[in-house]
Amino acid sequence: MNWNRVSIETKQQACDIVASVLIDAGAGGVQIEGGEVRTAKRDEYLEPAVVGDTLKVIAYYGDTDFDATQGFIKEKLTNLKASSNMDFGTLKIVVNEIEDTDWNANFKKNFTTFRAASNIVIKPTWEDYDAKQSDIVIEMDPGMAFGSGVHETTKMCLELVQKYMPDTADWSVMDVGCGSGILGIACAKLGAAEVLALDYDNVSVDVTAANAKANKVELTAKQSDLLQNAETKKFDIVLANIIADIVIRLNDDVSDYLKDDGAYIVSGIIEDRLDDVLASLNENNFEVLQILSMADWRAVAVRKNHA
Repeated sequence: MNWNRVSIETKQQACDIVASVLIDAGAGGVQIEGGEVRTAKRDEYLEPAVVGDTLKVIAYYGDTDFDATQGFIKEKLTNLKASSNMDFGTLKIVVNEIEDTDWNANFKKNFTTFRAASNIVIKPTWEDYDAKQSDIVIEMDPGMAFGSGVHETTKMCLELVQKYMPDTADWSVMDVGCGSGILGIACAKLGAAEVLALDYDNVSVDVTAANAKANKVELTAKQSDLLQNAETKKFDIVLANIIADIVIRLNDDVSDYLKDDGAYIVSGIIEDRLDDVLASLNENNFEVLQILSMADWRAVAVRKNHA
């Protein structure tokens, strides 16, 4: 299968907004080239970059409805530039067709075994690792799906899950925007009896299922636009490691899927959008348990406010 590599030239201050447009268009993740950013803004391969104010935001799309995808991206960027005083730069769009094998070869050069949070170790399927007795090892092959565990947002989610998971044998988890499945798999290995993994992208659903099988854990992976295809039941933990705008959409409905004493953990929130997310959570009657910070990113754990 071939992929369409979409590269957009912009200014560093606008890169997260441009990245959000690409993800809204259906990308499983983005990579950043250039600027002063030395680590990827999302869980994807980052090529060597030259420091400067101008950078490129890159995403990959399959051939299905790609013309419509391009149209969506162009329209969104045009509207953003017209309605904002922010300097977006040229917003020049370059599209190249690449082979799946080329993308994966680049990614594998830069994805190696690492400790993500506490005793959770993320290991690529193609590497060997001498695990300690206390290690929970998760084998991952993200492929074209979002989420290798490298990114700060994923690490913070893993920390919060371990802190707020119930001390029972039958706890349940719903992961909204599962990407490569890393959070759901981690929960299963931590003892969750039921894991429901949802993603809008069918590639992510397939990758999640494959990674769960490779890790010998049980979970259900389903295609869903947020909660559209979710099971009508309540979970002990609901996870959403996505972007601020999508978290805010999700906040309106997620309470119906969360147990009264459950934890709702959201991440993928850039620092500048934290107040917007907190305001939305407050409007939907959630109280904040904890906020974690790593670099420019924030993760929030909340529960229903019963006051």
